[in-house]
Amino acid sequence: MRGLWIEFGRNALPVLVAITLAACAGNKLHRDGMSLLEEGRAEEALVKLEQASKAEPDNATYRKDWLRNREQLTTRLLAAANGERSAGRLEAAQAIYERILKIDPGNGRAGMGLEALAADRRYNAMMDEARNLLKKGDTEAARAALVPLFLENPKHGQALQLQRQIDELAAKGMLEGPSLKAKFKKPVTLQFRDANVKMVFEALSRTSGINVLLDKDVRPDIKTSIFVKDVSVEDAIDLILLQSQLEKKIVSDNTVFIYPNTPAKIKDYQDLKIRSFHLTNADPKQMLTMIKTLLKTRDVFVHEKTNSLVMRDTPEAIRLAEKMVADQDIADPEVMLEVEVIEISSSRLSEIGIKFPSQLTLSAQGATADSGPTLEALKHINSNNILTSPATAVTLNLLLQDGDTNLLASPRIRARNREKAKIMIGDRVPVITNAVTPVTTGSPVITGSVQYLDVGLKLEVEPEVYLDNEVAIKINLEVSSIIKEVENKVSGTLSYQVGTRNASTVLRLRDGETQILAGLINDEDRNTASKVPGLGQLPLLGHLFASNKDNGSKTEIVLSITPHIVGNNRLPDAREVEYWSGTETSLRNKPLVMNQLGVVAVNGGGSASARARQEVAQARPEAAAQPQVFSWQGPKQARVGDKISLTLSTQAAQGVSGLGFLVGFDPAVLKATDAAAGDFMQQDNLPPNFTKTIDQAGGQILVDMKGSAADGEGSVVTLTFEVTAATARSPVTVSRVALSGTGGEALAFKAPAPHFIAVAP
Repeated sequence: MRGLWIEFGRNALPVLVAITLAACAGNKLHRDGMSLLEEGRAEEALVKLEQASKAEPDNATYRKDWLRNREQLTTRLLAAANGERSAGRLEAAQAIYERILKIDPGNGRAGMGLEALAADRRYNAMMDEARNLLKKGDTEAARAALVPLFLENPKHGQALQLQRQIDELAAKGMLEGPSLKAKFKKPVTLQFRDANVKMVFEALSRTSGINVLLDKDVRPDIKTSIFVKDVSVEDAIDLILLQSQLEKKIVSDNTVFIYPNTPAKIKDYQDLKIRSFHLTNADPKQMLTMIKTLLKTRDVFVHEKTNSLVMRDTPEAIRLAEKMVADQDIADPEVMLEVEVIEISSSRLSEIGIKFPSQLTLSAQGATADSGPTLEALKHINSNNILTSPATAVTLNLLLQDGDTNLLASPRIRARNREKAKIMIGDRVPVITNAVTPVTTGSPVITGSVQYLDVGLKLEVEPEVYLDNEVAIKINLEVSSIIKEVENKVSGTLSYQVGTRNASTVLRLRDGETQILAGLINDEDRNTASKVPGLGQLPLLGHLFASNKDNGSKTEIVLSITPHIVGNNRLPDAREVEYWSGTETSLRNKPLVMNQLGVVAVNGGGSASARARQEVAQARPEAAAQPQVFSWQGPKQARVGDKISLTLSTQAAQGVSGLGFLVGFDPAVLKATDAAAGDFMQQDNLPPNFTKTIDQAGGQILVDMKGSAADGEGSVVTLTFEVTAATARSPVTVSRVALSGTGGEALAFKAPAPHFIAVAP
C-alpha cells in the first residue's frame, strides 16, 4: 500500500506542477490583456485575453472578459465599416470587414457586409453602364441596364436618382416606347391615296432599308391613304397599322413582322413577360384588385408569405403595373405622441369645537347585563349607588388638515397612420360572481367565476396624418377609481362602486403643436356638526356647545398631447401619378405621337401601283434654331445647418419674353426658403412679372416670369435652401421648361444637367 501511494505521488506531482504553471500563465496573460485595453490597444489585448481563456478553459472570468471586449470592438468596427460603405468608400469598408473577421472569424454581420460590398460593386458597374448609355442619348438602353439592379434592390437610392434623370430626359422626347434602332428612326414623307398596303410596305422597305415580313393572313385587298411629311419610319408604320387594323412585332434591329390585329393572332405572336413585385407597404390583395380592374390582367398571383405579386402580361402592361405599384407602395407615416396626464387632487379637513357626549346611561349598583337590580336594592337607591356610563367625557376638537396630490403619467406612444394605440395605467380588480344551482337532493351547487375590472387611467388614440403636416387625433380618455366596496351578504361576494371621468374628442394639430384638455373636475364638500340640543342652537353661545366638521376634496384631470410626425408624407412626383395607358383595347405606355424629322421623301401620284414605285428623293432638313442653354452655379458641398444659394443662368438667348420651369429637390435634405428673380429679362431697371410657388412637402418650386424681350445672357433665378440632412449626393433638377418669344411662339432650349450637392453631417 505504501508503495502504491509513493507511485501515485510521483505521477501526480508533474500534473500539479503543470496546472500551477498554466494558472500562473493564464493570470499573467489576463493581466497583460487588461493593461493593453487601458492603453487603447484593443486588438493586441484580445489576443492576450483569448490566450488566457484557452490557458484556463474553466475560468469564467477570463472567458467573459474576452468575449465581452471582442463584442464591443467588433460592434465599433461594424459601425465604422457601415459608415464607409454608406459614403461609397468600398475599399476602406472591405478592409474593416476583413479586420473584423480576423478578430472574430465567425462574425456573421461582417460576412454579410462583404456580400453587400460585392453587390454594391455589381450595382456600381450597372450604374456606370447606364450612365454611359445615357450620355450617348440612348435612354431606353440606359433604363434597361438598371432593370437587373432593381430586381435585386428596388430601393437603391442612387439608382432611383439615375432612373429619375432617365425618365425626365425621355419625357422630353416622348421616348417611352421600346428601344428601336436607327433605321426605324429615319424620316420619310409619304403621299399615298387608296394604295395597297403591301405596296406601301414595299416602298418603305426600299426607302429605309428595313425588312418587312407579312403574315400569310394579311388580306391583299387592304387599301390605305396616308399623307405625312418628315416623320420617322416607326411612326409611319404605326399610322398604317392603325388604319388597317394590323399589328407589328419587332423581330430585330432592322426587321418588323406585320400580322392582323385579331385576338387569335395577338395570342400567337405577342410576347409576354413575367414580373414579380415585392411589396414593402402595400396590401398585395388590394394591388391585385387594382391591376385586374385597370389593366384587365388575368394572370396575377398573390404570394402572401413574401407579400408579393407575380403577373404575366405584355411588356406595356408590365410597365404600367410598375408605375402603379411605385405610386401605391409607399410607407405609411407614423406619429410619435407625447402625452402627459395629470390628476390634481386637493383636500381640506377641519374639525373645531367642543364635543359633548350624546347620551348618558344610569344604572343601579349591583345590576348585571343579564339581570336588573333586586326590589330590595331599589328601596335604598340614592346618589351613592347610581352608576353612570363611561362615555361622559367632553372633548375639545382643534383639527385642520390640507392635502395636495399630483399624480403624473407621461407616456410616449408611437402609432401608425389610422391605427389605434392604447395605454392602461392602473389595476385589474377581480370581481367574483357566484351562481347557485339547486339540486333535488343535498346542498345546492355553487359555481364561481372571476371577471377583471380595469381601474385607473385608460387612453386610446388614433392618429391620421394629412399631406399638409397636420395630424387628426381621435382621443378617448377614461380615469376611474374605486369609491367603495359593496358586499353581497347572501352570496358573500364582493363588488365595487367605481367612479369614472370620460372625455372623447377629435383634434387636428400641426406637427409639434401642443393641445391641453382640462376641466374634468370632481368637487365634493361635506359639512357635519355635533351640537347639544337647545344650547348648541343659540346664535353665538351655541359654538361653545357644538363641534363642526368640514370635509372638502377636489380633483381635476389635465391632458396634454403633442404629435410628432415620423417618416416622409408627401405627394409623389407628377410622372408617378399621371401617365399614358393606351386605348381601351390596346395598352400603351405612351401616346401615338409623330415627331417631325425630315430627310427622306416617298411621293405617290397617279395610280396606286405607280405611286408605290416612285423613286426615293433626298431632302435637306431646315436649319434648326439655336437652342437656349441653361446652367447651374452654386456650391457642390455643404454641411447640415448651412444656408446655400443656387443660381440658374442662361446664355445665347434671343427674344425671350416668357419663361417658366419646375425645379425639383429632395425635401428630406433641403428646405427651400426663397426664390428671387435674376437680372435676366430686366429692362430699364424694371424687374419682370415674377411669380413663385414653393411646395416643400413635394420637393418642387414652380417659377414663372414674363417681361420685355431679352437677349444675351444673365441669371434667371436664385434659389435659397437650408440644408437639413446629410447625404452623399442630393440632386437639384429642372423640368417642364416653357420658353416663349415675343409673339408667343415656343423657343428651343437645352435644360441644365442636375446639380448635385454632397452634404456632410
